[in-house]
Amino acid sequence: MLYEFKGHRPVVDPSAFIHPLAAVTGNVWIGKNVYIGPGAAIRGDWGRIVIEDGCNVQESCTIHMFPGVTVLLKEGAHIGHGAIVHGAIIGRNCLIGMNSVIMDNVEIEDECIVGAMSFVKAGEKIPRRSLIAGNPAKLIREVSEEMLRWKTEGTALYQALPGEMRESWRECEAERPKENMVEEPLGVEEPAAVYKRRELTIDEFLEMEEKSDVKHEYYKGRIFSMSGPKLDHIRITRNLTALLRGKLRGSSCEVFPTDLRVYVESEELLTYPDLSIVCGELVTRNNDDWNLMNPSVIVEVLSKSTMDYDRNEKFELYKALPSLREYILVDSRSVLVEQFCKDGEGNWVLRNYDKLTDRLMVETVKVDLLLEEIYENVRFPKLSD
Repeated sequence: MLYEFKGHRPVVDPSAFIHPLAAVTGNVWIGKNVYIGPGAAIRGDWGRIVIEDGCNVQESCTIHMFPGVTVLLKEGAHIGHGAIVHGAIIGRNCLIGMNSVIMDNVEIEDECIVGAMSFVKAGEKIPRRSLIAGNPAKLIREVSEEMLRWKTEGTALYQALPGEMRESWRECEAERPKENMVEEPLGVEEPAAVYKRRELTIDEFLEMEEKSDVKHEYYKGRIFSMSGPKLDHIRITRNLTALLRGKLRGSSCEVFPTDLRVYVESEELLTYPDLSIVCGELVTRNNDDWNLMNPSVIVEVLSKSTMDYDRNEKFELYKALPSLREYILVDSRSVLVEQFCKDGEGNWVLRNYDKLTDRLMVETVKVDLLLEEIYENVRFPKLSD
């Protein structure tokens, strides 16, 4: 919805798309092919907000300022779900990660990437092509060509979205499920959500899974099928398993491939990570030697259809494991490893690796892995594949 305030009405290019559940108020200028998602609050009541061509402001973002300040999102800026931009300037083709906070008088120069859940302090000046992350955000390294390509191609999807929304988006009534029909509401490849009309208890699920030829994830009574991974995904998992087994031989830590389920008791989640590392004695549900409850490290290999789930919702569920100290995400479509380590105060600190010559130090087990070995024989398809 658009709202006038003190004589100021939002100026919106006709090629932009503003979701009806977003609130755009007052002195706001929105350029060409801009996407504004549901729940976004863009409030130009005390100052001006300029959102240049090709930007996107995703679900539940907030853009605001102190009196007299202009907030500027330069061309192609990409503001991830739940982020807050308050009185800042965001440079051309920047990415602001999900749930990050950018404070007053911050200037982020062109082609920067701010990691998810980062906090950028008031008055910070971030140089061009910087990758920053953390609370408070600190410089990690320069943004590589590969990371910039990944960001630019991802933003291009949102630049095309306004036109697609105008063509096919409309309010509708839900369809009624047919009797005895298996529903597929999420429409993704992996994990594809398929669940029967009746919710299952954990024991019912385990009995079903024992007889099934297909792996399923269980979450609070719902069942999700896990479709088979693609070749590069399998290669990365195979390489990591071999490397870790060799380096952990003789230690108190053991690596397990995806056949071992992990049980997050407080979240009622049963799932199959690509890799788990356990240090010391294994703890399983009811001592069944099958449903692991105390992984120290979890590794997920990202595919096109799972990356958002693994980075966000699934990570939040894994955080409920008291034993978990480290969460590692390995992209199967480009050279990118994201490592989240839990510090002594319970905060998750992010490190990124994006060169084949980089070495990933798995902090929990003090093992370093060369990215070139992790990605051995991986083909790196185009991101549009």
